[in-house]
Amino acid sequence: MARFGLMIGPLTESRTTRRLATLVHRLMPAGHELVELMYGDLPHHSPYSDVPAPSDGLAWRRSVAELDALIVITSSHTRSIPGTLKNALDWAGADGSSRELDGKPVAIAGAAIDEPGAFASLTHLRTVLSDAGARLMGQPEHMFTVLDGSLDDDGTCTDPVLFGAAEEFLAGAVGHAVHQLRASGSLPVVSAPESPAVGIPLAAAPAAAPEPA
Repeated sequence: MARFGLMIGPLTESRTTRRLATLVHRLMPAGHELVELMYGDLPHHSPYSDVPAPSDGLAWRRSVAELDALIVITSSHTRSIPGTLKNALDWAGADGSSRELDGKPVAIAGAAIDEPGAFASLTHLRTVLSDAGARLMGQPEHMFTVLDGSLDDDGTCTDPVLFGAAEEFLAGAVGHAVHQLRASGSLPVVSAPESPAVGIPLAAAPAAAPEPA
């Protein structure tokens, strides 16, 4: 079993971000663990080079280092990734201050509300992670368009296009990570994952990092 971390850049509607996170948790292939990484408490600046890192920054680095792989979903802010997400990646080593991202398998996707997402943000995210040494899942890029009503109040995904896109992306993300981990000798052979059926209701997303059932 591989242990994945989920990072989601905030969408313009907070409730939609939480529902999308719940969808990702429910569609995660069986046999693997998914932990959502909450980065709101990090210092609002990149790590300093002339003073020790604060406890929140050190705890964040440990949480990233303990994961086998990452799944990063970004919204688009002015043709780039959100500043909070970039700050979290900097504290994980994207700014060169540490090496938590170096060699780690990572899969990326974009997300937008009611309109096609801008691929410029994904290009920026790919550059940031590549420069940090992450082993990125190859193109084509993956983009989730969350239309009005795609995710109901009870968490049911009513859009088969979004459901299928998320399911395909997660299967590819797991396949990429498992291949990289096996190649490095850090993961034994595991059984093929199973996928849930379309239309399964999704539980309301928790505020803290959830653990899969």
